[in-house]
Amino acid sequence: MGTEAAGLLSEQVRDAYPVLKEVVYLNVGTYGIMPQSAFAEFQAMLTDFETRGVAAGGRSGKGTEDTRARLAKLIGAAGPEEIAFTRNATDGINLVLAGLDWQPGDEVITTDEEHEALNHPLSYLHTHRGLNFKRLVVSPEADVMLARLNEAYSPKTRLVAMSFVTCETGTRLPVKAICQWAAEHNVLSLLDGAQVSGAIPIDVQEIGCDFYTSNGHKWLSGPKGTGFFYGKREKLELLSPAHVGAGSLEKVDVPAGYGEPFHSGQRFEFGTRAWSGTAGLGAALDWFEGLGWDNVYRHVHTLNDYLKARILERPYLKLLSPVAFEQSSGLTSFVIEEHEAQQVANMLREQKKIYTRVVPHYNAMRVATAHFNSTQDIDTLMAALDEICG
Repeated sequence: MGTEAAGLLSEQVRDAYPVLKEVVYLNVGTYGIMPQSAFAEFQAMLTDFETRGVAAGGRSGKGTEDTRARLAKLIGAAGPEEIAFTRNATDGINLVLAGLDWQPGDEVITTDEEHEALNHPLSYLHTHRGLNFKRLVVSPEADVMLARLNEAYSPKTRLVAMSFVTCETGTRLPVKAICQWAAEHNVLSLLDGAQVSGAIPIDVQEIGCDFYTSNGHKWLSGPKGTGFFYGKREKLELLSPAHVGAGSLEKVDVPAGYGEPFHSGQRFEFGTRAWSGTAGLGAALDWFEGLGWDNVYRHVHTLNDYLKARILERPYLKLLSPVAFEQSSGLTSFVIEEHEAQQVANMLREQKKIYTRVVPHYNAMRVATAHFNSTQDIDTLMAALDEICG
């Protein structure tokens, strides 16, 4: 199975990432890497703004608004007014968790495979605000998750906050069914899409989530320190901004002491911001649009299937991720029997220049198959694992 079967000309894509001539990069789930054309455009805008200031003519600001509109289209939002720029997915999670008017004893339903981006704010709110949370065992099956939601629900449940694709096993949750359940129970829904945007298609209106948060720096190959948040227009006003400054208020009367935030994502944006970064994210979107999103998604799918088949051939590897791509994504996790995953990952990096990630919770290795990866990358990883562990 060649990479061309995935819909992308692999070498043409890989030439845009010079580091791939030095290493096997299988960890965009942590940090993505920028293609040369997008990085050059980002660098030019950064240089222009930092060296010319207001004399730069607002190029980065215009690029930011263009990026906002394109992100809204990419995730199926009703319009750009539902998008706020952040530094990362964690920011978006905190816009919700810090913005809701919690009462002691209120409850959040989450899962047992969440990133610290969600676990830490929930733990903080439990300690300091009396918020309680219940963690469900993840399953890609809708009927299983709905049964677990029904068991966890109480009249104090106010929010369902879960990853669309879990960072530990790459399990794709049945989010449409989950969000529909939340709406039927008058409960808000927040999806962590850190491992979604740029890897699989998403339509937030079809899914029906109230809030969605993601990164620019992972699968979207954007600059580090870029992210975005989606809030359904009619639900944004439920979130009180924890920080307010110039740009976030639609109406303000300083002498009267009156301030009213925008009824859009702009309510979370204020002051001087890293517009070159968000405009640079737009340059990364240019790259993907040139490849064609359908081709990108198909490539991720094909490589994911190929990787899982190679894992299942090896008796010393235990696959943790769902086999069916419809229940997973670009992340694949597996246990290396009778080995410490971190030790193996260190050997892969130091001896073979193969970059993966470890999931301590399961003593597992996690591999991200991105649009620039190839079947040869996977074969190289498998040969190295056979040599070290097989």
